[in-house]
Amino acid sequence: MQRVRYLKRLIWGQQEICYYDSDLGFSVARTELGRPIAEYWNRLEWLSYLWASVEKFCSYNHRRFKNITVGRRVKPRVKISTLKAESSHRPSLLVCSATGFYPSEIATKWFKNGQEETAGVVSRELLHNGDWTFQIQVTLETKPRWGDVYTCQVEHISLQTPITMQWVAQPDSAKSRMFIGIGGFVLGLSFTVLGLLVYQKNKKGYPCLDTAESQAAGSDRGSSTNLLLCA
Repeated sequence: MQRVRYLKRLIWGQQEICYYDSDLGFSVARTELGRPIAEYWNRLEWLSYLWASVEKFCSYNHRRFKNITVGRRVKPRVKISTLKAESSHRPSLLVCSATGFYPSEIATKWFKNGQEETAGVVSRELLHNGDWTFQIQVTLETKPRWGDVYTCQVEHISLQTPITMQWVAQPDSAKSRMFIGIGGFVLGLSFTVLGLLVYQKNKKGYPCLDTAESQAAGSDRGSSTNLLLCA
């Protein structure tokens, strides 16, 4: 005979506040908000109903809906996002998000340049999306250098092969803007200096001959040819 477990969970604001587990035989509060509910569920008349539900509810529905519940498979959607540190001396956070998957069991790993990262990896709490799917975030605290390749690998029963997403570290944007600004200033200064040199050269002009003969009134020197400076 197949063993059936009845797990009744109460979720509020994407957080489990209390649950009943037929393997335990009673209800447990997970938060202060769920404490009065768990106490109510642990009253004898309610426990009697829950004990009977293992067969009347779980076993019956398992036989009827197992093909669309137990056999249900939904692939996760995966993306990588970044949270940059406020100070250059502090590490940045890379966030690998997997959402929309079913069932809930999933494995997420971080790799840096092909090597698995374990230090600085934190897995957030598994959350319900409210539509029979789940989501989870796994963060990596690291100090990326230009050219480093980070890979998030996700394994799930719905996938024939793991999903891999990559993020490549780029030059710091502030430094890039600074270098671009310096380069533009130097280039502009070079054109300015070149323009001034050309202007000064043209301003000096060049010598040319005036063919008109000047007559000196009352002079005995006769005609002379004047050399003019053409601007």
